[in-house]
Amino acid sequence: MFVQHTVHAVILTGGRSSRMGGRHKPGILIDGRSVIDRTVSTLWAAVPEAEVVIAGTDDGLSPNLRHKVTVVREDPPFSGPLAGVAAALETIPQTEDVVVLLGGDLPFLSATTMRKLVDSAVAGAEVTSCLDATGHLQYLCAAWPQEVLRAQSARVEDPAGVPLRALFSGLIPELIECDPDELRDIDTPYDLARAVTTTDGRPVPESLLTTVDRFEDEHGQNVAGLSPSQTAEILDFARKVKYAPSAANPAVAAFLAGQLAGGQEGLLVGEALDRVLAVVGGDHQVGDIHESADHLAGGGDVGSLSGTDQ
Repeated sequence: MFVQHTVHAVILTGGRSSRMGGRHKPGILIDGRSVIDRTVSTLWAAVPEAEVVIAGTDDGLSPNLRHKVTVVREDPPFSGPLAGVAAALETIPQTEDVVVLLGGDLPFLSATTMRKLVDSAVAGAEVTSCLDATGHLQYLCAAWPQEVLRAQSARVEDPAGVPLRALFSGLIPELIECDPDELRDIDTPYDLARAVTTTDGRPVPESLLTTVDRFEDEHGQNVAGLSPSQTAEILDFARKVKYAPSAANPAVAAFLAGQLAGGQEGLLVGEALDRVLAVVGGDHQVGDIHESADHLAGGGDVGSLSGTDQ
């Protein structure tokens, strides 16, 4: 739908990151990739022709991406997100197009969500956004017809220090459906510690991370010797088993995978899940699964659980 429109994206990265001790949040690595790299790459996966403006600093952006974006700075520096928007708009030609406004600390946004934002703006919505897990409107995950964004920005005579919600004054946003876990940002070290993904790059749901906390001892160590992301992935796997057309017990499936990954063999979580899947996805009865669990719980050899040989 948006092929006939020019799409601009403004990514705000000019904050002080005070709650991260001054560590530049967009440059933080999540699974080996900086947050800003993830955002820009996902945006281009959704809208390959999007023209990107970074308002703030491009610290953390890979060299192969840096030459493809425009970087501006709010004046004065650290004068707030609305000042960053104003600076970015000065570099964008005034045409009938769409502007996507994104925060620089949202590593989990999907291409699907970005496409929905753009489609809604192209369809004529004054502004489109989504709600986070607490039901709050996400000002830094929004799409605008450029003329509306310019008009709202022009209403603020001096943008320095003005909160971004001022842009939404008098407007009723169109809301798209979005997985709230995509909207988790990296504001604090606690947020960073919980910024874990599954092997296919999806954010581990917050509900699973809360469950993972229960697997820690008094020293904060996982009782099975697994990382938070590994534990969460196993729990996510158990959830899938629960809703799959199988007689397998999801708790036992999770137990098996955890034992395989945390045991002496030291399997990767993905390998452990594959082994369990070979059991629960086959012709085995639930008794076979429980027998395997009892075998492992009693200190049995995990190697005997490979595939269907038990």
